Amino acid sequence: MIDIHSHILPGLDDGSKNMEETLGMVRQLHEAGFKTLIATPHVLEGRDYLSAGEILATTDQVRERVVEAGIPVEILPGAENYIFPDLAKWVSAGKLLTLGNTGKCILVELPMLEIPHYTEQVFFELQVLGITPVLAHPERNKGLADQPERILEWAKKGILFQLNLRSISGHYGPQARQLAETLLRSDLIHVVGSDAHRVSRSESSYLEGLRRIEEIVGGDRYRELTRRNPQLILEGEFLQGERDYLLKGLSGRKSGSRFWDWFRR
Repeated sequence: MIDIHSHILPGLDDGSKNMEETLGMVRQLHEAGFKTLIATPHVLEGRDYLSAGEILATTDQVRERVVEAGIPVEILPGAENYIFPDLAKWVSAGKLLTLGNTGKCILVELPMLEIPHYTEQVFFELQVLGITPVLAHPERNKGLADQPERILEWAKKGILFQLNLRSISGHYGPQARQLAETLLRSDLIHVVGSDAHRVSRSESSYLEGLRRIEEIVGGDRYRELTRRNPQLILEGEFLQGERDYLLKGLSGRKSGSRFWDWFRR
């Protein structure tokens, strides 16, 4: 399996603090079944901007230590890029990393409480460059929970969605879990990620999330989410077929208030 979203690089963001912790995280994710981890530290515009060069150099260091430790896991570079108006220009200038550094797909994060007014423009500009946006953990975004129809609109435009494994187990609260289940049942999730920031206190936390996802979507779809789709993303070959999209279980309701009314039933 391929973990599309993790914070395993030591000392770069709010994830791993040192190499020892990094190796503990890698071991734990390997035990859950992951053979490839994409390191995606937070990258924000501003004076504390984390450069692509820093990420690549630290990824190389982690890769070497993982080999020395005898852990059979491939480590690839990437970034979780916090959205801002000039994001596509930064990508074009080579300042931001795509997933696996392949120049094909880029992991984008929205503010947790809102959807910036420039979001669709940034998505469009990325697609003009031939780069597909992969939206990190939409189930955790309050703006999308209030306006789930935006997810449908973006899916029709070719935006991909990444689910956090522990959302499905309630780690981020009941609302994130409920929206995660709805998106899974609606085939609106394309890949999963651990979003690991540290060694989990529970050895089985990632396995529990994976098992729950398989229960919801079935074996074939589970293999798509954890293996086939992330591999296609790395290869730049991900294609979405033409189809109608529907948030299953919402009975045709679209407004944010009705969305949460459905959850409360």
